[in-house]
Amino acid sequence: MPTFFSQFIKSPIGRHLTLSIILFSSLITLVTTAYQLINDYRGDVTRIDRVFSNIEKANLDVLAASIWVIDERLINTQLNGLIQLPDINYISIKDDSGQSWNAGNEKPTHTLNKVFPLVYKSPTDSINVGTLEVQVDMDAIYQRLYDKAILILLSNAIKTFLVAGFILFLVWYNITKHLDKLSNYCKRIDLDTDVEPLAFDRKQKVDEFTQVADAINNMQSQLRGSFEALKRSKTELQTALEDRERLLTLERSYKEELARQVKERTQELEQSLTALKRAQQVLVEQEKMAALGGLVSGVAHEINTPIGICLTAASTQLSHIEELIELIHSEHATLDEINAILDEYQESCELIVRNISKASSLIQKFKTIAIDRSHEEHQCINLHRQLKEILESTLIMYPKVKAQTQLQVNSALNIQTNVSLLNQIVSNILSNAFTHAFQDREDNLIQITAKLEQDYVNISIENNGIAIPPEVAEHMFEPFFTTSRSKGGTGLGLSAAFNAATLLKGSMNYQADSQLGGAQFNIRIPLTQCDSPKLTTHHDFTI
Repeated sequence: MPTFFSQFIKSPIGRHLTLSIILFSSLITLVTTAYQLINDYRGDVTRIDRVFSNIEKANLDVLAASIWVIDERLINTQLNGLIQLPDINYISIKDDSGQSWNAGNEKPTHTLNKVFPLVYKSPTDSINVGTLEVQVDMDAIYQRLYDKAILILLSNAIKTFLVAGFILFLVWYNITKHLDKLSNYCKRIDLDTDVEPLAFDRKQKVDEFTQVADAINNMQSQLRGSFEALKRSKTELQTALEDRERLLTLERSYKEELARQVKERTQELEQSLTALKRAQQVLVEQEKMAALGGLVSGVAHEINTPIGICLTAASTQLSHIEELIELIHSEHATLDEINAILDEYQESCELIVRNISKASSLIQKFKTIAIDRSHEEHQCINLHRQLKEILESTLIMYPKVKAQTQLQVNSALNIQTNVSLLNQIVSNILSNAFTHAFQDREDNLIQITAKLEQDYVNISIENNGIAIPPEVAEHMFEPFFTTSRSKGGTGLGLSAAFNAATLLKGSMNYQADSQLGGAQFNIRIPLTQCDSPKLTTHHDFTI
């Protein structure tokens, strides 16, 4: 038993369990005691009410009659009878003349008073002859309740401590002492000593402690096996560390050799890179010369045709002039022959003028590619208004092509840019669409959209016309590349637009998957917003 008390005092679980049992039992005891006392108090109050009711029914009429005839003996007899009732400590009778009769001792506090009127009933009338006051001593009731509460609480406290002690004894006998043995056993475990299986001092039965003992014994066996394996691993690790030191020494020597080889290879690569750079420069120069040759060939081909026609027409004019001179000096010359020669001469002159104009136009268009307009002053424009003017001008230039237009641009967007280059880009793209995409078609549609993206303006121009074949799209930004050379096409429009976008420090690309089904060109130029545009804007729609 001393072991039980010592373990109970030292055990936090025992103290906590005891306190919990006592608190819970005390709470239940207080609730039940309070409920019982309240019921007893209500019973006492009900009993007093019955006493008052009996007095009212049995004694009031007799007392009223005794006072009416002033029968002192009968009044005293009735007072002595009423004072004998339970819990009544004082009775007082007063008539209407001021005379009074008393029985018992009156208390100033802890009382319950009841006053009854005394009415004498004659055959003809009811007369108020006095009052009856009955006082009940509540201290007696409170004392009975107090004694009962003390008895209940004391008996329940004894019962609670006995039950708690018995439960604690059962907990100690079945749980706590085994836990204490388990704790001491775990403290004594030493992997370097022999195995001592855990066994609890109790009858052999299968329960949770049996499972715990088996689990701890199995765990100890596994730990010992792991400990032996750890020892072996430690020995192997020491051997591996020694090997590692040898390998590190060997690795350092390899690294030094590798560094020497890398240094030699780096020098060789630097020499190869220098040679490659020289070869790259040679290739770039060759590409430039090839591009220049293509450009010169295109220019020569385009200009050679009208100049050749002019040369042929001029040679024909010389022969016509010689014929005219011979005819004039001839004696048989007629006016009709002279007029015929002059008509042929006029036709040759018109042919020369047309072809010279064509050559001049080609040279002017070629200059639009070569001229650097980036030095022109940037102007503040309203992008919506500017694009609308370019679109309307293009519609006027192609009156035979019917097309609907959609302009999705913020009307309040003002930007600072090179107006000539912007006009050249947009007008060339629109002219290319009216020339190639809308051939023999109806329900044509041109859509221009402008959106802001960080520090750039993205302008998309798309149509629902004929799509551009992939083999044409691959070369359409090259100078003098055209699919309609027989119809007067020069192949300079999109090339000039591409160069203008580059001069604006932007970009231009072609997108094959347009939502409208035709060609889509995307223009990206730097965004520099401004307050308000000028009243007049320079227009230069170069095709």
